[in-house]
Amino acid sequence: MKKRGSHVFLTAILTVFCFALPGAATAQAMSTPTVSEFLNAANAVYLINATPAGMTRFTYNGQAAYMVDPVNGAVSYVYITAENQIIIAYQGTTGGLNMFWDPIGAMSQVLTDVEIVFSDDLSGTNPPAFGTALNFAKWVIAAANAKGYSTSDIFVTGHSLGGIEAEYVASQTGLAGIGFESTGIAAKPAAGAGGTNFVNTVVYGDPVANFASDVYAEQPCAPPYVAGGGRAPHYGYIAYIGSQSDEKSLQNYALGLTWLELGLDPWPFVELMAEFHLPGVQAHDLNVTLNPNNVLVDGVGNMSGEVVSVGDLQIPAFISEMSGAGRLTKG
Repeated sequence: MKKRGSHVFLTAILTVFCFALPGAATAQAMSTPTVSEFLNAANAVYLINATPAGMTRFTYNGQAAYMVDPVNGAVSYVYITAENQIIIAYQGTTGGLNMFWDPIGAMSQVLTDVEIVFSDDLSGTNPPAFGTALNFAKWVIAAANAKGYSTSDIFVTGHSLGGIEAEYVASQTGLAGIGFESTGIAAKPAAGAGGTNFVNTVVYGDPVANFASDVYAEQPCAPPYVAGGGRAPHYGYIAYIGSQSDEKSLQNYALGLTWLELGLDPWPFVELMAEFHLPGVQAHDLNVTLNPNNVLVDGVGNMSGEVVSVGDLQIPAFISEMSGAGRLTKG
């Protein structure tokens, strides 16, 4: 089902099909897509009309379901895995290759990023894109339920801004998933959404994923640090990937930095983003092969981080593996 515009969500369909989410968190702890499937879905949304290898597009009334909101930049595709599970994948900032045909949408995504920073650091309010992402997830749940899918077979993912939107949707619905390089969020989880089935990856040294109240690296630029919480923590678990020594560059740059100083000299943060933030870096560090792969999106970054071979693991096993390696905390 296609959706365009910030307020057009086919209200009649939602009214007919919008069901509650009984036991989503508990059921989804049993069987999930793999880390590789989540990352490939999150990455495919950056490419033009792409579908990850081994997956198909979720359709409704014979058309591929997707969402594009030109006002706040929220974009999402919906994929079906080889195991017949549904992944709602949200697009990150600039839209990857899509920015070449939708520069206005890319700018809207940048503005949403700014709103997220102020939300986490000052206002505590949710950017409009969060509501758009949540409404689309509710529509997908309703449409999938109508086609015989259980809510426990529906998951969320995304990278960067897309990962943040997936994180927010998970916090409000209890859906399981993985957010790649997402910030913390100021939003309070809905009742029953404990986050035990959602994981955020944080590459050591990435200024985006480290922007949270429960990660120390960006202090004092990020919200005040509180171990395991604070004003804008990650929802769910945090899995640290890459090499811990890379965190020092970020810590050293952020140490004592003011917003004015960051505004006058943002280049070191930009360099760190180019080095550690893009999907190819996570693919390297998690031992995942991206398919489809485009060098303009996936070939940029530091590919020398420590590798944890978890691509074939489902979420519970991923959590267990990262915990055993001392690379896991709870937001």
